[in-house]
Amino acid sequence: MSVSKIELVDHRTGELVNASLRHALTVDDLFAAEAHWGPIRLQAIRRLFGEGLPPEKIPQHYHWNWGRKQEHLRFLAYQCIGIECQGDMQGLMMVNLATHFAQFDPDRAKPIVYINYIESAPWNLAPFVKEPRFGGIGTRLFSAAISLSMSEGFHGRIGLHSLPQSEYFYSGICGMTMGDPDPGTEGLRYFELTRDQAKAFLQGTPRP
Repeated sequence: MSVSKIELVDHRTGELVNASLRHALTVDDLFAAEAHWGPIRLQAIRRLFGEGLPPEKIPQHYHWNWGRKQEHLRFLAYQCIGIECQGDMQGLMMVNLATHFAQFDPDRAKPIVYINYIESAPWNLAPFVKEPRFGGIGTRLFSAAISLSMSEGFHGRIGLHSLPQSEYFYSGICGMTMGDPDPGTEGLRYFELTRDQAKAFLQGTPRP
């Protein structure tokens, strides 16, 4: 497992804090993260439903379980990357390196890194908590996916299907091209990052 140093924003102080980007997480890592996240996520969901929050405001990934997603790691195509800070896993991402291909020009049909799942720990997300702890997790993981795509010879190309609540993050912050809803993924909209968009993202300043 390789580890690189990054920084996150501590929302409690407004300052940058050191964190570790961990590559090639193991099945045990995912079980450990879910054992920590799961009860907090469940408690938050019960509170939100109890408070009468409209369904469209409930985080759409509330049912995710990384203990189940670990089954993908049996296949060589899949990798998991995580961010650790102050002793806790702050974010997770699962990617597929082998079975997805670009849908847009100029690199149509060429291989991409496909992001299957990306999630911040529940204590970093509103409305799970009123005061999120750390910021910048999504952009740091997205940047890691670009770097992985570069190292695989894919020139930064990335693809994914987004939950509706996350569409602005991918189009407005990450600069991805928005595709059409995909009936093969329960109508989730497809997004893709071209090689030029990848360069633009890495040259810019990702927003927390």
